[in-house]
Amino acid sequence: MEEIQHRLMRAGIWDEQLEMLLRALWKYGVMQIQDENLRSTVIKFLCVVPRIFYVDHASRSGNFHPWWQNGQNGTLRSIVESVILLPPQSRHIRGLLNEALEPNQHAMDVAYAATIISDTWKKEDHGDIHYGPEHGRIAAEHWRSFAHIKHLDAHVIEEVADACYWHMGLYTPGATLTTPFTPVTELVNACDVCTSHCELGVIYEPKLVIV
Repeated sequence: MEEIQHRLMRAGIWDEQLEMLLRALWKYGVMQIQDENLRSTVIKFLCVVPRIFYVDHASRSGNFHPWWQNGQNGTLRSIVESVILLPPQSRHIRGLLNEALEPNQHAMDVAYAATIISDTWKKEDHGDIHYGPEHGRIAAEHWRSFAHIKHLDAHVIEEVADACYWHMGLYTPGATLTTPFTPVTELVNACDVCTSHCELGVIYEPKLVIV
């Protein structure tokens, strides 16, 4: 995390809130990856993603994501919330579970990695370049190139890339009702959906009456 901190400090975009969210990403996401090679590669990848990933709001239009993800550091906040949901949500994806209803650890490692990288390439640091609904594909392409250079196992690279590419589920460009999704992709998509709904404030703001 220190290398990311130094990079963002040099860019003049480091502050207390960003530090808090990065520490949360490490606690609930990065350090939950048990495969040391995969975890190390994810960390190194986070050192080269566009800096704007760490500071930008989650929705360009403001029509998606709850209000607290549409301010400073909103994309990062969205990812933190998604990785927190991975363990409880995994227990409802049959294809991930053994007979004791425990999720497969390798599958969880892939899900953590894919979730963490899924929104890293919504924009570029330079120029008005926004990838919109293609951002999962762009992130997956960058991940493949980077992870191959770092000599991560090719099968693991593709597992992460696949779940990253399709993390928007049926709303991924090119998806149809017959597009096959792996159980890991189903999990990543489910957590993305649960944390990005724009009306979440209606549920979680402390109101006695929902109107």
